[in-house]
Amino acid sequence: MKKKISLLATLFLMGGLSICFFDSCDKDTTCSVKISVLDEETRTPLSGVVVRFLDIDTSFGTAEGITDNAGVFATEFKAPAILNVEAIYETGYDDSVFTRELYYCHRDGSNTVRLKEGETVEATIVVESTIKQDLR
Repeated sequence: MKKKISLLATLFLMGGLSICFFDSCDKDTTCSVKISVLDEETRTPLSGVVVRFLDIDTSFGTAEGITDNAGVFATEFKAPAILNVEAIYETGYDDSVFTRELYYCHRDGSNTVRLKEGETVEATIVVESTIKQDLR
């Protein structure tokens, strides 16, 4: 009787350990991030903005990209981390025909994201305007 009980206990223990062992193999460690970039004044999405994750090894994931028409850049990383991210949007026009001046608008913003295993983390960056005037 004792042999049957110890045999059953051993089987249950081994079964439980094997479930825990094989279950951990299926765990998703990919970390996804979705960055939305908005205009400071209008709060509308901005497309064509360079989104850059700072101080990361490129083998870890995509270090930068450009927002789509909805003002969103999405990517994945291999492991959880806390990352600083910046958005840079540069526009300008040349008005030199009449005033011989070049106007340059540099817009930027930043945020910090905490990547989590198996989850998509969303963050918003609001870009501010800085207009520079360069006389030729």
